[in-house]
Amino acid sequence: MMMNAIREIYEKAPETIQITIPDSLRHRRVEVLLIELDGASEAVDANGWPVGFFEQTFGSIPDFPEREPQGEYEQREKLS
Repeated sequence: MMMNAIREIYEKAPETIQITIPDSLRHRRVEVLLIELDGASEAVDANGWPVGFFEQTFGSIPDFPEREPQGEYEQREKLS
């Protein structure tokens, strides 16, 4: 599968963008993406995580309630 891509980078994004679709892509299923490039070169630690990620997210999950008793396992016959 060959992928055709059109890429344009705007230093200041305009209010609207007019996209000219090449003949080879007309009447085909396409995807249009807008990706913010500011901050795209975020610093990462030795393991590839954004610097400060764990400090920012630590404690964000509330304490879980105690688990209810699960009962006893049934006793099964041994396989011969």
